[in-house]
Amino acid sequence: MPTTTAPSLGAAQPASDPSGGPLEVSLLRTGLTCGLLVAAFWPILTGMVGSWFDERAYMEHGILVMPAAAYMVWVKRGELSRIPRRPSAVGVILIGCGALQAALGVAAHWVWVSRMSFLVSLTGLILAIFGMEMVRQLAYPLGTLILMVAPPTFVYEKLTLNLQLLASRLGETFLEALGYSVMRQGNILELVGIKLSVEEACSGIRSLLSILFMCTLYNYFFVRGRAMRTAILALAIPVAILGNAGRIVATGIASQYNRALVQGAAHETFGYVSVVVAAIGCVAIHLSMLSIQKAWRLHHGG
Repeated sequence: MPTTTAPSLGAAQPASDPSGGPLEVSLLRTGLTCGLLVAAFWPILTGMVGSWFDERAYMEHGILVMPAAAYMVWVKRGELSRIPRRPSAVGVILIGCGALQAALGVAAHWVWVSRMSFLVSLTGLILAIFGMEMVRQLAYPLGTLILMVAPPTFVYEKLTLNLQLLASRLGETFLEALGYSVMRQGNILELVGIKLSVEEACSGIRSLLSILFMCTLYNYFFVRGRAMRTAILALAIPVAILGNAGRIVATGIASQYNRALVQGAAHETFGYVSVVVAAIGCVAIHLSMLSIQKAWRLHHGG
């Protein structure tokens, strides 16, 4: 009786990356290179992480930036795995520029410059190992990492002062519109029986940075189109300012009934609520823009 033999399938081939090398070796090489980069920037990175827990820096959101950027990369892992590796020598030059920037920043005590040098070198590393197409695909997560670096001191101080005065003026305007007697002197609001001082912590810089971070995440996962994303980020600034002004108004009203509400846990709660309200406002703006866009297309037959 004749017999049939199954066709030989041959030995299983090891997985490989798009450039042709074994995948395990590629991942190991990339991991080691990233580890060396982190080790080289370790003193700078530890200082940056410390700023996230410094109450005077108002960078509490910084601890969430790296995990958020990593998750952005994770959800695109399938698409990223199909990008062929085309290493670029320009990446090596960029790594060198980042190292030089770090050295100059540390020597001159330019904290922001030295911390931003890590992102420059990280971008150069990706470019040197994977190529320009990978950098393009990772542009948004890499840009998000900027939010983990506190703004330059001179920018921060000027911005804080301007926000203090703006918040004070808006608080005065809204309280008077609601029928409360208020007199403003700089950043001091004087109501009946109490004076409220709009300090740095109440300037709105903390809520502004937090709202920008939340809008950055919201844009990536829920907003389509560069113009729409840009508009939401731009509108997040006045929304955060108005949210902080609402906090001052609520504090002023509460002070007329119970002075204990203008300090301690109650005062902090007003701050957290204002951030939540501002975040909801940004989402509402997006939904409104989508409705307007849909109505426009229907009206114009698009």
